[in-house]
Amino acid sequence: MFAQLLGTLSGVVIGGAITFLASYVNERSKWNRTQGARWDERRLQVYSEYLIVTRGMHTLAARLVRIRAGVRDVEGMSLQDGIVRLGELERERIQRWQEVQLLGSPKAVAVGDELNRCTWTLEWFAQGEMSGQDDWLLIIREAYRLRKEFSTAARDDLEVADAELEAPVWVDAWTPREHMIAVRQRALPSA
Repeated sequence: MFAQLLGTLSGVVIGGAITFLASYVNERSKWNRTQGARWDERRLQVYSEYLIVTRGMHTLAARLVRIRAGVRDVEGMSLQDGIVRLGELERERIQRWQEVQLLGSPKAVAVGDELNRCTWTLEWFAQGEMSGQDDWLLIIREAYRLRKEFSTAARDDLEVADAELEAPVWVDAWTPREHMIAVRQRALPSA
């Protein structure tokens, strides 16, 4: 009788331990999935905000370079107003960059460092510290390439399928007119 009682008691203890262990593993797994999804959402937000403000700075720098070249801004922005706005965007970019450094993958942070240096170079052009049409075209292309590379690193970190985004092959003498010629040629009916 004692052996039967001991067998029943040990079965209850072992069954309880297995149930507890299974529940613990299940709950821990659920918690890990929830945490992973939460951080993925936050990283997506951080990456997006950083890219948006950086792209805004690049666009504004291009507008300021055109104003310096004597081209009237289509929205009537003055050079001084643009420089002030560029400074505001720089402060915002710094805040967004701090978040990328905290939450981003090592690859995204490394590419972001290069993108930051490129952004500073664009700022120098916008502020008149640097000039030269050939250099300007090179740095604009570099900015585009780095934004694509940063997006690819972010997509890889977020485990987006087909994460790699191909950067376009730039033609050295690319202009909007040459682009329109190519568009017109593609629009011609096939013979």
